[in-house]
Amino acid sequence: MSPRHIWRRIVRLPPLVVDVLAGAAVAALALLLPPLEGSVSEEGPLLVLAALLGVSVAIRRPLPLPALLLALAVTTLADPLNIMEPTMTAVVLTAYTVGAVSERRTAVTVAIAGAILLVAGYSIIESVFALESQSGPMPFIAAALAGIAVGQATTTRRQLVVALEERARRAELALEEEARRRVVEERMHIAREVHDLVAHHISVVNVQAGVAAHLLRGQPDAAEEALVEVRRASRTVLNELSAVLDVLRGSGDAQAPLEPLPGLADLDRLFDSFAGTGLRVDRTVSGVPHTLPPAVDLCAYRTFQESLTNARKYGRGLVRVAMTFTDEELIIDVRNECAEAGGGDDTGSGHGLIGMRERVASVGGVLSVGPTRTGEFAVRARLPLAGSHVTDRSHDDPSIAR
Repeated sequence: MSPRHIWRRIVRLPPLVVDVLAGAAVAALALLLPPLEGSVSEEGPLLVLAALLGVSVAIRRPLPLPALLLALAVTTLADPLNIMEPTMTAVVLTAYTVGAVSERRTAVTVAIAGAILLVAGYSIIESVFALESQSGPMPFIAAALAGIAVGQATTTRRQLVVALEERARRAELALEEEARRRVVEERMHIAREVHDLVAHHISVVNVQAGVAAHLLRGQPDAAEEALVEVRRASRTVLNELSAVLDVLRGSGDAQAPLEPLPGLADLDRLFDSFAGTGLRVDRTVSGVPHTLPPAVDLCAYRTFQESLTNARKYGRGLVRVAMTFTDEELIIDVRNECAEAGGGDDTGSGHGLIGMRERVASVGGVLSVGPTRTGEFAVRARLPLAGSHVTDRSHDDPSIAR
């Protein structure tokens, strides 16, 4: 078996077993080293000191500080016996453990105290017992300081790795959460767009199909006109759904027609399409019209589209549409008589009204939807012209549920 395989097996052992084996190796090394010429050679003290060195290494994990103090004490007593290599090994291992498990201030204090202990121990050995030192305290002081410093550096590196791993984990979680949030937002955006694109034209198809069925026998020419309108609206729905599906599939077809997003400039065409369903619209504009940001322009158009769709479904009679331009905002007001008492979706629970609320909020606007005291159903939106949030609500109609 190669030394690498032996080392791997030793490393996989429990830490206490590894330390006991290391302590036994240090003690054996102390006993096997031959004495230098002029050094003290006593088998009894050598056996005791070798055993103490082995114990200091064996207990270095559960009792790091006592293990280091024991190794330093044995060092001062064992110097005359010339067992420098095993004592140096024991000092380095125990000092490393103290540095690895202690805070920086504690490690510095232990290093200073250990140096003082070694200097004092060597002085006592030389003066009281009249024994000549073989090496002096400086090599062991350097070994203790080096062991503590390496232990501190290892702990700092481990803490840094753990902190970096935790930061990377948090960053990954944040990226996943942001990705999920963007997916949800995009799904909601697509749902609003599909609703806004389809709802109006399907409503036109429904009305014109009913008109054609009613006039087919008595007025075939009028029925034919209604069917032409059905065909036109159906074609528009198919084209717009095809464009949306191309985007979702990511077809990347450069030849696909890309129509600009609608805005207030397209209101005449929008109102004419509703007029074709029999809905009467009275429009008024006050103030000086401004050029709107694209997002606000699209939001205003979709607000009119959804309001008129709801008016055709749930209302009756004339629909009064008002646009008021101020220096800071555009106020949209759409009112129609409810088809029946309490008619209309005054809670805003329908998908169209929910989408309208979200779209208005996305540009910093305020939306009020609900029945009024006069029996009408009203939609009132305040859209900021500069994209800032609307904070002044003094112009809100208190009679409209918000």
